[in-house]
Formats: sequence, structure tokens, C-alpha cells
Amino acid sequence: MKNVTIGLSISALLLLAGCTTESAEIQAPSIRPVKLMEITDLNRAATRSFPAKVAATKQVELSFRLSGQLIDFSLVEGQRVNKGDVLARLDDRDARNTLLNREADHELAVADFERKGELLRRELISQADYDLAKAQIKSAAANLASAQDQLSYTIIKAPFNGIVAKRSVENYQIVQVNQPILILQKDGFIDVVIQVPESLASQVTRFSPDAPALPSVTFSNHPEQRYPARLKEFATQVTPGTQSYEVVFTLPAPQDISILPGMSAELTLDLSGETQTKTGATVPLNAVIKRDLDGQTIIWTYNPETGLVKSQEVTVGRVTTNGIEVLDGINVGDKVVVAGVQYLQDDMQVKPLRWQRGV
Repeated sequence: MKNVTIGLSISALLLLAGCTTESAEIQAPSIRPVKLMEITDLNRAATRSFPAKVAATKQVELSFRLSGQLIDFSLVEGQRVNKGDVLARLDDRDARNTLLNREADHELAVADFERKGELLRRELISQADYDLAKAQIKSAAANLASAQDQLSYTIIKAPFNGIVAKRSVENYQIVQVNQPILILQKDGFIDVVIQVPESLASQVTRFSPDAPALPSVTFSNHPEQRYPARLKEFATQVTPGTQSYEVVFTLPAPQDISILPGMSAELTLDLSGETQTKTGATVPLNAVIKRDLDGQTIIWTYNPETGLVKSQEVTVGRVTTNGIEVLDGINVGDKVVVAGVQYLQDDMQVKPLRWQRGV
């Protein structure tokens, strides 16, 4: 009986030892994997790029103020013209004949007025006849000026230095009053038009010409070269069908490449302005939490040498579509935990989460 008791005791001890070993294995601490993000650019949140379209700085649609047949219209699209150059001419024979008649009428009215003046001094006519002759001079002068204007309307001259963008008619064609015959675009400068969302409209339209970094434009046919631009004008009403505002920047026309209205471009803006030193980075929303102890906003940074995480108090800015802006408390090169932050503690051992093929 004594031997049986001893055997049972040994079995119980072995069973307890096994349970203790299994419990120790279960309670062994595990290293939690975390997803990390490295901070590479503190001013990334202040830089915005917008798709843009090239437009002429000034563009006019030219037409005649009277009907007639074109007799001189040899311009070609893309041709450069100077201010005052004759762009098109109508057959002016009718206008010249009308002018000759009006000149004759005016000369006759002047001669008649002079005769009436002499007759009035001799008291051979009444004052009313004299006044009528005087009025006829003014009427003839007005008709003469009108005929001179009509003759000038047979010619279209360039109102400024520019480029012929489009021809709408051909030479020797009959054109009507106010019928467009060509489009002239001002050269020297070009405009770049962008659509700005309402969230950024106030920043873009208050852009300072003294900002550290001026807006820059790249064109699709020369993407490696950037050209500085400046703010020209902006709309105060949203573009129909969108919640965006049209903003126009202008720049000198590049001399090394050919840029035409309607071409696509990209405009890059640094919106940091005077707050550039306060602009941090944009991190995912999940990376930022409030600490229960004191309500401070924190992020968790990872030390790759020790494998430990540490809480870091930060100052946050706006929430954007890309995440939340961290304005202070973060540096270039910091590795920030962006997932699972609610399970972390100061000086907790973690390991970077590495995605493996097939996972």
C-alpha cells in the first residue's frame, strides 16, 4: 500500500511539472509586429500640383464693320504680325465713290454758305436762309466724316503684336457685317489655367509674389524643364458642374519650345509661404491618437537599433484626403508606427511588419 501511495505522488508531481512547463510556454512574451512609415519630406504637405491648360494671354476675334468682298487676305495660321499691320482688306470701290460724293457735297455747302454770308450783309436774304446754309455745312461735314469712316472699315489692322491663331474665311469670299474672319492671339506671354478645389482656393488666390518658391510650370512636350509663373487673376464663382475655382497664372512664352493654346501642362505650387518652417509631414489618421493619461496628441516612433517604440507628443494641422498634417514633433528620418498603435506602450519591443510573397 505504501508503494502505491508513493507512485501516485510521483505521477502527480510529474503531471504538475508538465502543466507548469506548458503554462510557461503559453505566457512567454511575443514581439508584436507593427507597420512603419519613414518620414522623408517635411514640406510635402505644402506642395500641390494641378493639371493645367495653356491659354492665350489676350485673344480677339476680328471682323469687318461692313459687308463686302475680300481682295487681300493672304495670312496663314501661325503667322506672326506686328501692331498696325494690314491683316485683311475689302473691295473699297463703293466706299471710295461714296467718299467722293460726300466731299463734293461738303465743298458745295461751304461755297453756298459763303455766298449766303455775302448776301446777308447786303440784306438780300433773310437770317433764316443764312442759318439754313450754316446747318447744311455741318450736315455735309458729318456725312463726309461718315464716308471716311466707312472707307477705313474696309481694312483690318492688327491691334497688337500677335499670332494668327485661326482663319475662318478665304480670300475673295463675300463676308457679312461682324462675321469673324480670323482669331489673333497676343504673343510674348501665355496663360496657364487651373481648377482649384474650394479647400485650397483661399491659399492659392492669396499667393504672394515674395514666396520662397514661385509657382512653376511644366509642359507635356518638355516635361524636364520648369518655367516660373506668377498669379494673374482668379474667378470668384465656382465653375459650373464642379466645386472648384478657375485660377490663371501667366509667364513669358518659352523661346526654346513651341507652346500653343490648348496644350496641357502641370502647375506646381508651394503653399507654405511664411509658415514653411511650421509645415510638417502628412501621416495616416491611424498613426495619431490621444493619450488617455493627459489627453495629449501623440505618435509612436520606432528605434531600429533597439527595436523599441516611444510615444512622441505632436502638434497636428488639417485633415486632408492623404491623412493628417503633423506640424511639430516630427523629423526627417523618423520611423512612425501607422497601424496597431492602440496596443503599444513606451519601451515596448516590436518588429517591423514585412509582407512576404503569397501573404
